[in-house]
Amino acid sequence: MAHKPMPLALLIPLDAALVAGCLLTFAYFHHVKPKVTKADENLLEYIDKLKQDSAPDGTAPVVEQTEITTATTGTNTTEVTTETDENGSVITKKTTTGKNGETDSTDTNGEGDSGNQGGSTNHGGAASTGKTSKATTTTTTTTGPQYDYSGFGAKWPDLFSLGNEIEITDSTYRSHDIYINITPYTFADSSCYVADIYLRSTDCFKYAFAQDGDPNTYAGGLVTGLQENMMTMCSRTNAVLAINGDFMGGRQYGYVIRDGYPWRTEPWNDVLALYNDGVCESFSKDEFDVYAAFDRGIKHSFAFGPALVRGGVPGSGWTAAHLPGKEPRSGFGYYEPGHYCFVAADGRGMGGSAGLTADEFAQFFSSIGCTEAFNLDGGKTSQMVFNGNLVNIPDGYNGSAGSLRGMSDIYYIGEAN
Repeated sequence: MAHKPMPLALLIPLDAALVAGCLLTFAYFHHVKPKVTKADENLLEYIDKLKQDSAPDGTAPVVEQTEITTATTGTNTTEVTTETDENGSVITKKTTTGKNGETDSTDTNGEGDSGNQGGSTNHGGAASTGKTSKATTTTTTTTGPQYDYSGFGAKWPDLFSLGNEIEITDSTYRSHDIYINITPYTFADSSCYVADIYLRSTDCFKYAFAQDGDPNTYAGGLVTGLQENMMTMCSRTNAVLAINGDFMGGRQYGYVIRDGYPWRTEPWNDVLALYNDGVCESFSKDEFDVYAAFDRGIKHSFAFGPALVRGGVPGSGWTAAHLPGKEPRSGFGYYEPGHYCFVAADGRGMGGSAGLTADEFAQFFSSIGCTEAFNLDGGKTSQMVFNGNLVNIPDGYNGSAGSLRGMSDIYYIGEAN
């Protein structure tokens, strides 16, 4: 007996249901269901060897430094240097610099009491060899404010606060280790927000993964498929400033290196490396050598891409298939070690903003002076938060934090301690 064909009115809904089921299954296994990726064991062994070579006894290398602090006022400055010679005698040198640059030096040679003046002999009467021990301390006393010249602070000492105080306004943040200034721009019919960032060290350049507040979440490796509200992530990490990351949890490929740990080392797109010494460098997928990056001292990787500016030259010619049309964008820019920026550009009509093409985004970074710039995930993911408040207007945002797309990862600026 011949079977009658299924009525068209029934066949269409069944086909639609099958297609929907397939799409939901795909989305569940590729974007929702958590998957664990373990770090490359060979690379981990290589990194451990690098650490052992730099400190054979297993401890961190000790770097001897002499810190000198100088006031920038026109008042007198007195610098007191205390040294100990090979005989155990204490030599104290006092140098006073006047506001016009004149100096007056006094040497005191003794063991804590009224020793001979001039430093020609020690307290016991023996001739001094002039040699000093490695234990040298330098103390400066001034009548004006003192700046800390340690780290990158030597380049911009006046940007950071003089002590431990923190100054916050609607668009700025100043502390001993961080200075941030947020400025809005209009570019190519789009609202762009630039967070200008100065850091004393890269210790203030941090990251967070979705739900990593629980230390067990990533104990077995990198977990993809997890998401968390960005406002929540910023709150629990005490982030001063944050921007969305690569959305690394939405795929199984792309380098994920954070704080010098290789969570995932599957090539995918361009890569930007932030090194411990503050330098940034971008590579094509084929150029990037992960072992060389660890030799160089990589701290974080950026892997969504593409690289928008390389060596001060903005890229161009990206196809609509790769980065379609004018869209909301997020990106990271580099000026020099210690000086960076986060940029968010609104789009899709939010706040009247058209969005930027990839070419326009590259041109914008070039226009503000970045020598390297890198594209992060965009669209609804494009979000920037400063001091607990949204800076931009993400697509779909209705005033409620619950309307924001969840994140798999963020980059953020926070206090080192």
